Order: sequence, then structure tokens, then C-alpha cells
Amino acid sequence: MGLGGTARLPVPSVGDVLAGAIRLTVAGTAALVNAPVGAVRAARRVPAAVEEGLGLARRVRRYGERVHIGLLPGEAMTPERAKAIESALTAHPGVAWASVNAPLGRVIAELRDPGVDPAELVAIVADAGAAAAEMSEGPEADHAGPEARVSPVLMLAADMLGLAITAVQRVTRWTPLPAEIPAMLGFVDAVPPLRRIAAAAVPAHLLPLATAAAQTLAPGMAGLTADVFGRLVQWREVRAAEAAFRLREAELCGTPERARAWAAAPSRVSPLGSGMRERHAHHALAAAAGCTAAGLLAGDLRRGLQVGLAALPKAAATGQEGFAAELGTVLARRGAVVVRPAALRRLDRIDTVVADAEVLLSPEPSIGEVIVLPGADAEEAAERVHALFDPAEFRHGALGSGPGAATVPGGRAVLRGENGWTLGPVELLDLTGRRGERERRRLAATGPLAVLGLEHGRRLHALVSVVRRPHDRAHALLTAARRAGLRFVVAGEGVDLPGPPMETVPGGDRLAASVRELQRSGAVVLLVARDGAALAAADCGVGLGSPDGAPPWGAHVIAGRDGIGTAVTVVTAVPYARRAGECGVTLARTGSGVGALAALVGPRNREAARAQIAVAGAAVLALGYGVWQARRAARVPPPPPLPATPWHAMPVPAVLAALRTTERGLAEDEARRRARRRTTARRRIAAPAIVRAVAAELANPMAPVLSVGAIGSAMLGSLADTVLIGLVMVSSALVGGVQRVAVERTVARMAVRGTVVATVRRDGRERQIDAAELVPGDVIVLRSGDLVPADCRIIAADGLETDESALTGESLPVAKTDRPVPAAQVADRRSMVYEGTVIAAGEGEAVVVAVGELTETGRALAAAAGHAPVTGVEARLAAITRATTPVALGAALASALSGVLRGLPLRTSLETAISLAVAAVPEGLPLLVSAAQLAATRRLATRGVYARDPRTIEALGRVNVLCFDKTGTLTEGGMRLTHVADERHTRPLAELDEPLRRVLTVALRATPGVADDENHPHLTDAAVDEGAAEAGVDRGDWERLVEIPFEPSRGFHAALGRTGDRILVCVKGAPEVVLPRCRAGRDGELDVARVEAEVERLAATGHRVLAVAEGEIHVSAAELAELTGEGGQERAAALLADGAAGDLTFTGLLGLADVVRDAAAPAIARLTAAGVQIVMLTGDHPSTAGAIAAHVTGRDVGHHILTGTQIDELSDEELDRLLPTVDVVARCTPAHKVRVVESFQRIGRVVAMTGDGANDAAGIRLADVGIALGGGTRAAQAAADLVVADDRLETIISALVEGRAMWASVREALAILVGGNLGEIAFTLVGALTTGRAPLTARQLLLVNLLTDLAPALAIAVRAPSEDVAAALLEEGPETSLGRALTRDITTRAAVTALGAILGWAAARLTGPAARARTVGLVALVGTQLAQTLAAGGRDRGALVSALGSAALLTAVVQLPPVSLFFGCVPLDPAAWVAALSAIAAAMAASRLLPGLLRRLFPGLYADHAGPGRTPEGPRAIEAGPAATLPAGAS
Repeated sequence: MGLGGTARLPVPSVGDVLAGAIRLTVAGTAALVNAPVGAVRAARRVPAAVEEGLGLARRVRRYGERVHIGLLPGEAMTPERAKAIESALTAHPGVAWASVNAPLGRVIAELRDPGVDPAELVAIVADAGAAAAEMSEGPEADHAGPEARVSPVLMLAADMLGLAITAVQRVTRWTPLPAEIPAMLGFVDAVPPLRRIAAAAVPAHLLPLATAAAQTLAPGMAGLTADVFGRLVQWREVRAAEAAFRLREAELCGTPERARAWAAAPSRVSPLGSGMRERHAHHALAAAAGCTAAGLLAGDLRRGLQVGLAALPKAAATGQEGFAAELGTVLARRGAVVVRPAALRRLDRIDTVVADAEVLLSPEPSIGEVIVLPGADAEEAAERVHALFDPAEFRHGALGSGPGAATVPGGRAVLRGENGWTLGPVELLDLTGRRGERERRRLAATGPLAVLGLEHGRRLHALVSVVRRPHDRAHALLTAARRAGLRFVVAGEGVDLPGPPMETVPGGDRLAASVRELQRSGAVVLLVARDGAALAAADCGVGLGSPDGAPPWGAHVIAGRDGIGTAVTVVTAVPYARRAGECGVTLARTGSGVGALAALVGPRNREAARAQIAVAGAAVLALGYGVWQARRAARVPPPPPLPATPWHAMPVPAVLAALRTTERGLAEDEARRRARRRTTARRRIAAPAIVRAVAAELANPMAPVLSVGAIGSAMLGSLADTVLIGLVMVSSALVGGVQRVAVERTVARMAVRGTVVATVRRDGRERQIDAAELVPGDVIVLRSGDLVPADCRIIAADGLETDESALTGESLPVAKTDRPVPAAQVADRRSMVYEGTVIAAGEGEAVVVAVGELTETGRALAAAAGHAPVTGVEARLAAITRATTPVALGAALASALSGVLRGLPLRTSLETAISLAVAAVPEGLPLLVSAAQLAATRRLATRGVYARDPRTIEALGRVNVLCFDKTGTLTEGGMRLTHVADERHTRPLAELDEPLRRVLTVALRATPGVADDENHPHLTDAAVDEGAAEAGVDRGDWERLVEIPFEPSRGFHAALGRTGDRILVCVKGAPEVVLPRCRAGRDGELDVARVEAEVERLAATGHRVLAVAEGEIHVSAAELAELTGEGGQERAAALLADGAAGDLTFTGLLGLADVVRDAAAPAIARLTAAGVQIVMLTGDHPSTAGAIAAHVTGRDVGHHILTGTQIDELSDEELDRLLPTVDVVARCTPAHKVRVVESFQRIGRVVAMTGDGANDAAGIRLADVGIALGGGTRAAQAAADLVVADDRLETIISALVEGRAMWASVREALAILVGGNLGEIAFTLVGALTTGRAPLTARQLLLVNLLTDLAPALAIAVRAPSEDVAAALLEEGPETSLGRALTRDITTRAAVTALGAILGWAAARLTGPAARARTVGLVALVGTQLAQTLAAGGRDRGALVSALGSAALLTAVVQLPPVSLFFGCVPLDPAAWVAALSAIAAAMAASRLLPGLLRRLFPGLYADHAGPGRTPEGPRAIEAGPAATLPAGAS
């Protein structure tokens, strides 16, 4: 080592240098000698490779000791031929065995002698197959061998060679074929009818090769270049597929049994309908034929043909191909084997996912439902069942002859016993008394493996079903299908997944028939199964290997080792495939339009080549978009698995054993290993980059139209117009993007909370760590006030209570236990604690069972992580685009025809028409809406409402369903003492009389005292203490001696104290615990029935009820000293347990509740009057939820309550019909909230969802407008579109008002923008039809848009609505400003604008030259629109300044000679100005009369509003339906 510790490099000796030089010289010489030899060998292999690539020769592959010999395309495989080939090969001495695999299109042979020449085997296969075909007299196979296809590698080589030849041709200028020939061949290949006709002369799979050859000999390189990009993507797919198969070849083909598969894919039972690509190809063919015919009629057939060939639908094919090839590459790299790549090309048509029950169910038997019979201890029964159950006995078991009788492989029924408890078939149990026949029949009806009974002391304690639970990833597949918007069908029975009832079809042996039946009904089926025949029949079959390892031959995709995970990836890709196809079609149309324009205006003899450049460019863009969409689909995190382990019902030792941990916790090394295996995906809250935000803003419906306009302007030489359009687009996107980033950062700052810390026990020592570092198996310590960091199973509890309002919506604390609890509902699982809930009292220990997305909250959040619903702004822009574009194109076509008919040159007429079409596009439309939303967003931010995306404000204006949780929204989110009762009466806290004050005094004595700076350990104690202070009640003459704290096992809190010379015990606790200890009431005998009725009444109205009692204890001084001395608390508790508290006097009842906010009822009334349906989603009991709903609505809603259990029993269609009549959904889980939101959206409602808990996050994300309250959880805020800093319903209403009011301004601004443009179109069309030329040039029309669309329209859009306008909009309903009113305003504005321009232009045309008339028409057109803007803006300063500014600018443009000349104008004399102003005045005067005329012509536009509670274009405001519409058992 040298200085500084650096290593000194060795110095080579002279000998080393010489030796190295000699070795280098020898190696170089050998390379020079071998190079020609290698080139000669490669050249010899070229003909064979070409034959294989064309499908003319069998391809041979070598995999270790096995040789795979390919079948030829069209080589039908019958059982006789397969047997003959296998027998012939096996007879060869060098072959160990041979198997024919028809799905792979290969013959697989394992060699004894590696030196066997594969050519011999190829000859044997050919001879044996031919001989068998000659001898066979039966029908041919249903499928004629492998699909004929030219190898992508060969096609890539052909295209690359073509490019090289074309480059030489560009130098020599020798092109033997015209450019029309390859385009015509491309049409033949792309259009199915033409391809079928051509197949009679040329094999269809050779058409791409013929097209490549034609492109080589024709002018231009664009087509070949685009094809090379496509072939490279296909080549990557082929390489990845071959690598994946090579890795799994031994697994799939290692034995003759696994390799053998004679049955090939059958023909589809009914022809597959046309997809979007095929439909576009037919339309393109019709367009090409029309253009050719028009050219023939016009006397220029070749130009007509060239324009028609620009419709070549190449981009539609490359977009789909790029997506499928990239997806195939991704699947192969993940270990899947893509047997039939063509199936991935059909993904965009898939609409139904069928999953075989066999792949959805885990092979491991487990305990299903446990029914504890009356009188038995549920917790003890659950412990005994798990202790006695042995899954090994049922792995191959089945139902016996009797209900629930279990048999095992040997046929012997098994009884397992321990400590006097026995588990086994009920028929074999020695029982006296009831045998649970009804419960047994109910369990047997669910299709379990067995139904067992638990016996102790000859008494039946419980019945247990043995089931195969759903596979952990079954729910992920279901969720992926629902996210993709696909129909999900289960083939078979026994699969019970969360959510609505699933559609089922027969499975098992009838699975293939079920698939065909679905196809006959029109479905395009993606099947996930193991049955090869059924997989082959499907449109896309994803096959999973059998438990014994048999491959699912017949599948199009053989899943990788992640099994269902491969199917989830394919299902997730379906909507992305549709987007790739839709974009390909859109780009194909765009390329065709640009190509047709190039063919029309391009130089002579180069029209076709120029047109095909546009077509090829669109194809490359579509290819890239398809590849990008496939990568996006592959990056989508899969839905989280749904582990079926019933942790809540398992004893603690079984839980610890399953998690491989102990009460001392995990070892640090083991925790680190588990942390490395975690792959949970977290939603990123960080603000997006400005580039991504601007790109998102550019993705609006106007962007394609404006882009085509810009390209067309550039092709016509009007670069100024192109720059202007581009600047408008970029500025609009930049403004919106900056706002999006700013708002996202604001919301992110609000969402940031302090790091959640968990106290974990590792290696037996407690320490605190970040909750994100927890792993399943960690043991954590829970104390009062802690936030639960993960889903956990309690293993020790001491007075433990949790506040689960963030999960279930239930605001009352829930007592917890470490005993097993056999409960189906999350809210009833008292042995579990869940992430996001809070420890309200006590302490305990728990073991982590789920973290991240696997928690109840995480799963619910991931379930709604689908695609964001299309907001109203996109829909409105798309609708306006669809309405205005045909009008503009029609006007342009009419203008062009008029010019041609008048003898003008085609180019001149075409330029006029294109200028009109480009200028007619409302360039400022995206900026207008973005600016209006931005202004509304800023106004809301001043009120504490932060929008993540400004477009959310617009959606707020259309909301007609508002779903929210009770806790924290309607109520205050805490517990308060509200009512006090005794045996005679009940009164609110503010109206207590003396007897009821006495009840509160006793309750306060039974409440532990705390210092001023301390908190009560229990929420109920705090509520009683605060309520007594509010009522002015104290403990009176009371000296506390001993306190017995509350424990869940004890059920009450008691205090022993002295009042005067008496020793009293005061008790406060659950009525079912306290009442049995009472022997009398205050007035004598206790009326227990009456008290219990009052308990039920209070509970039914949403109260938690506590009973209060007191009694006198007679003890000696010595006994009292013992009670008050050391250990006295335990002795006092024992004294009470032994009966000292058994002679109590009942004092009264306390009613505690989460109090409804004072402002809730007026707010709900205001929303209801606005036509908004209010739905309360809560985890509360139906009676509690109904009482609160009745309180805030002021009416009885008892018959409009739906429970989560009832939702589970309803199909989607039934739920859709029922929900419009529902006010409350009780016992609601996050999954139920998702179903409710989805149902409302299916029936066309715009849904807003508010909440603050983790249980609200899924619904918030899925809703059209998700609203999170500022004090809520991070999950809720991360999912929300709006974050409200406070939790007041009034603030939410103000946001709703702002959304609706914004559209009042937007409506008028849209009328200015769109109506003005339509008026321009009408004016231009009238001028073109009367004179043959447009009255205004394209530059003048763009000037008009600049002066009228930008500043004036923006000033109207961003103005703040007045209070009276906002109130009126809320009264009228959400659609009033968006439908007929908008159409009416646009129509009026267009008519007035056109009238003013026509009057001014016509008057000037009659009195002067054309240039002067054109300028007067320009002034009249702009002035009429500005005058209407002033009329709409009223006294708004912004509107006034913008209109006057535009008028001043117009005057300068017209009167300044240089500027006037640039825009094609002439300075006007006073008479011309008078004519223009007169036309403007006449048009504005006519605008007063126009509404009456339009009312008579179009009465539908002026239909009166229905009034409050009704939407003129939407459904009537929700009203209560009859109770008969509710399902059985509904409230």
C-alpha cells in the first residue's frame, strides 16, 4: 500500500508485454481466417431461415435433451396422425419418447443419443404424418394446424433491406412502382373483405411481405420506416416469449404426459364481431371509394385515388399491434408463456371475465362458519373448534350420506376429542337434547366439504362448516375485473367473495359448454381456468397449472408462477387495450385527413408520397401510444390479496403459530427479512411535476381538433395561424398546470401528519419504531390514546376499549377481548383492532396480522383505485366539439363546392374552406373553462376549501347525490350525556327535575375523579362528568373511600364512599349487568320490564345506555379499615362480586349519544330543496342511524333504511332500482360504500362523497367529487378531490353553491365563445354562397376570435357570482345552467352575431369595393359580439374593460395602414363606420325580439323549470318510494 492507503498497480514485465502481443496477433489472425468461413456458413443458413420464416419448412429447436419439431401451417392434427408420429419417432433408437403438442404446433422428442441428426427426425415426422393422412378415412381436425404467419424477424429483415434499397433509389431516382401500389396493398391487408378476396390468389399471411416489396420499389421511405419500428416491437415480443418458454420448457414438457396435447383449438362457436379497428377499416374503404369516384367524376382519377388512399387505416392496426406486442413482452418477462399471441390482439373486445371456481378456491380445507347454539359460550366454542380441527382429514373428503357427515379417503368417519370436548359428524356424536337440525341444513346448503358438531357433556354446543376458502388472490381478480368495467362470471359453486352476488354458470365438465353459450349470447370471453378444452374455446384463455403440475394446454397464455397474478395483469390490461385501439383509430383519421389535404394541395406527381408520409407518421405515433399504454397497464399495482385467515375466530396460540411468532415478538433479523419481502404499493401524495401537469391539461377534447387545425394551417403556408393556435393551447395548459401543482401542494401540506409511532416488542424488549416498519408477526403494546398502526389480533387485554369511528362509523367505544370471537362483521370482531382506530381506554398487547394494502382500510382504498371518472368538463367540451366540428366542416365543404362551381381554382377554394374550418374552432375554449375553474378554486380557498384539481369545481355544480358519514359530519363526533331517566320518566339534560338530578348525583359518585389537567380513562366517564357540570349537579356530601375501576369482564364501575354516617356503594354500568343486582326501585318494588323497555327505547334512538344504582353496606370499623388500606381495592371488588352489590336500589338510566349538530337540519333541508338526494352511510345499528336521520330531516325514515347485509344479497340491478328510495345505509363497510357510489353512477347520478375516516377513503376516491374533512385521516385526504379545512356541513354547501354558480358565468362565456363562432360560420357561409369567396380571410377570422374569445369571454367566466344568483342556482337544480339554457344562449348569440355581420357587409358591398365591404363586415362582426358581451356583463368591471379594450384594438387595426394591410383591411371612412355601427345597433335591437321568435320555433328550449326539487333535463328529485320496494328484512 502506498501513501493514503491506495493500491499500487503492478508494472508488467517485457515478457508479459510480448506474450500479450503474440496472443493478440494469433487471435486476430484466427478471426480473419474464420470470418469468411462464418459468413459462408451464415449465408448457407439464410435459405433455410427464410423457408422457416415463411412457414414452408419445419422449425427445429433444441432444449437440452429434447428436440421440438414444428408442425407446418395448415397441417391438421388428428388422434390417428398424432399416434402415428409418436410411434414412428419412438421407434428410432436414439429417441426415448415422443409427444405431439397441437396447441404449441410442435412434436417434442427426448433423445437418448444427443448426436442424433434432427434432420432424420424431421423426415420421420413428415413421412409418418403423410402416411397417416393417406390411411385416415375420418374427418379432418376442427383446426387445421398452426396459424400461418410470416416470422417478425423475417419481416424486419425484409423491411431493413427495403430501406437500404430505397436509399439507393433516392440517389439514382429510379422508382419502378408508383406510390399508389403499396397503399393499395396495404388497404387489401387491412380490410377483412378485401383480404378474403385476395386470399384466393395470394396466401393472406404473405400480404405484409408483398407490401414491403412494393414499398421498396415505390418512392418514399415513410411506410418502410414505420414498419421497421413495428417489427422491432414484434421482435422483442418473440425474443421474450422464447426466453420465457426456454426457462419453463422442462416444467411444461419434461415428461411425455405433460408434453402430450393432441386437441387443437376449435373454431369459435359464433363469428367474432367487428372491433373498432375493423369498423374503421370498413369506413376507410368507403371513404377511399368515394374519393376515387369523385375524382373520376371530376376528370382527375389519379388525384381522387391518391386522396382516397390517404384513408389507409394503418395507425389503427399499429396501435393495437404495439399494445399487444409490448404486453406479450411484459407477460413473458414475468414468467408467463404466451402460446397464442393473437389472443392478446383481441383484448380490446373482451367484455366478460369467467373464472373457474377451482382456481378461485384454495386447496386447503379450513373452518368456515361457526354457529354457536343458545346457551353455549361463543368464545370457548371457537377455541375448542380450532384446537380439535385437523385440515388433513378433509383434503380429499366429501359429504357423506347424511347432512354434514364427513368421510375421509379411507372411508372412516373421524371423531376428535380432547378434555371432554369432541368434534366430528353430528351423526356420530353421543348427544342428548337438540341436534341443531335447522342450523345443519342451513350450513349444508352452502356446499361445504363437511358440517361438524362440537359436543361437550353430551350437549351440542356449536356447528361448524368445513370449506375451501377463496384463494388469497381471488378477490384481486374480481376487483381487477370490476375496475376494468367487465362482467365477472364464476363457473361453479362454493365461491364466496365480498361484494354483490356474482353471476354463475355451470363449471366442471360443463365449463367449455358454458363458455360457448356465453359466446353465442354475444359475449367476448376471457377465461381463467385449468381446463384445456374450455381455455381453447375462449377468446382469451389464461391457464393455471394443476396441483399435480399438468400444464393447461389449450390456454392462450399459460400463467407464470404467480398464478392468478398473470390473469390479473391481463384483465387489468383490457381497458388500456381499448384506449390504445381508440387512439389508433383517432390517429388514423387524423393522418388520413392530413394526408388527404397533402394530396389535394401538394405538388403534382408527389401527392401520393406526401399523403403516405402523414399516414406513416400517424402509424408511428399510434405504435408508440400502444406500447406506452401496455407499459402503463403493466405498472398498475394489482389489487391487494384478501387473506381468508379468520384471525378473529382463532385462539391466541393458533394465531401466533400461524404468524411464526411468540409473545416475546419477532427477532430483529426475522423482522428485517419480512420487511424486505413486503411489496405494498403506497399512493404518492407529492405534487406532480409541472411538465406532467401541463400534459394532463392538454389532454382535453379540443386538443386533437386544434392540433389538426394547426397542422392544416402550416401545410397551407399560414405559419402565423399555426403559431397563434399553438400559443393559445400552451397558455391554457400552462395556466391550468400551474394551478394544479399549487393546489396539489397545498393539499399535500394539509395531509402531512406526524409520523405514527408504534411500541413494538422485538427480542423480548419494547422499543418505539415508525409504524411503516411493522411487519406481520410483530407484537405491539397498546395504551390509551394510541393510534392503532396496523390490523392486529389482540393477545392480551386489560380494560381495552377502542374508538372505531374512523373504520365503522360507530362513535361509541368498543370493548375488546383476547378470546376468539366468531363474528362475520368487522364491527363485531371484538378480538381485533384495526389500523386508524384509537385506543379509548385500557391497555393491551396485539400481534400484527396485516399492514399496508392488506389492512381493512388499505383494501378498501385499493378497491377504488381505478380510473378517475370522466368529469363534466371533459364531457361538456367533448359535446361542444362534437356539435361544432360537423358544422364547421359542413360549412367548409359548402364553401369549397361553391368556389368550384363558380370556376375558381381548386387550391383557392380549398384554402378558403380550410381557413373557415380552422377559424371556426373555438381556440379559447379550454382556456375559458380552466380560467373559470381556477377563479372558483381561488374563491373557495379563501373559505378553507382546497381543490386538488380545479376541474372538480365544475363537477360540484352537477352533484345530485350527497353521501356522507354520520360521525363528524352530522354529529359532533364525540359522546355527550343527553338524557336522564328513572322508572317514571325521561327528560333531556337541560330539563332535569329533582329526582333525575338525584340520579345524576349517584352517577357522578360512581365516576372516577380526575385532576383538572388529566383526562378520564373512559369516554363515558368524561361524558357523565361534563354533563353533570352542565346541569349544575355535584357529588354532594360524599367522601370517596374505595374505587373499583371498570373492566369489560366486570361490566360496571363502582365507588365505595361515606355520606354522613352511612357507607354507600354507587354503581354505574351496562344495564344487563347492573339490573340483575338490583332488588328494588326508589319507590319500592322494581318494575324490571318497564326499565328494560326504556333501555330499548333509548338504544333505538342512538343512545348508549348506562344503569345507575346505589346501596348501603354495613361493615365494621375493622372491615372498613381493610377496605381503605393497602389492597383494599381488590378486597372491595371481591366483596361486591360476592354479593355486597347484590342488594342495590335502582336509581335510574343515563343516555349518552353523539350529538347532532345544530346546523345539520337546516343544511340538509337546503340541499334537499336543491334536488340533492342525501344518503347517510354509517356503521351504526339501523335503529340508531334511523333516529339520527329522522332528527335531521324532520320526518320518519324508518322504511328507507338499508343495511350492509341486505346490500350483499342484492344484485347490481336490484340495488340500482332500490337506492333512489334509500335515505340511510346502516352497518356499512368500506366495500358497501363503494357499491353504493358505483350504483348511483350507473344510474346516471353525479355523486359527492364526504367523510373523514379511513373507512370513507374508498368511496371518496370513487365518487365524482370526493370531499375529505380537514381533521380526517390521511387515507381520506389522499383519496379526495376537495379537502375542507373544517368539518362543517355548511362549508360543503358553500362549495356546492360555488360549483353551481360558476356555471352561470361559464354558460354566458360559452355562449360568447361558441355562439360567436357559429355566427362567424353562418356569416362566412352566406358570403361564400353568394359570391363564391369567403367575406373574411383566415387571418381576419383569427383576429375576430382573438378580440372576442379571449379577454371578453374570460372576463365573463371568471367573475364572481352575486349572492342572489348563487342562491337561485341552488334552488333551481344542478342541470339548469348546463342544458337548455346554454343551448338557448348559444343559439341567440349566433343568430345576432351573424345578423349584425351580414347587415354591415351587405350594406358596404352595395356601396363600395370588396375590400371596404370586407373591413366593414369585420368591424360589424366584432362589434356585435362585443356589444353582446357588455349586455351580458352588466356592471362587471372586468367585462367592461375587456370589451372596450378589444374595441380600441380593433379600431387601431383598421385605421393604422401597416397593420390594416397585414390583416387584409382598408382604413374606413366615416360613412363606413356609420354603416358598421348601424348594423351593430340593428342586430342588438333584433336581439330583443329574437327570443320570442325562437320560443315559437323551438319551444323545447324555453320550457319552464319544474321548480325546486326538479331538474329540467335529469330525473326528478329523489322522493321516498314505497316500503314494498325494499328487500325482505329491510327496515
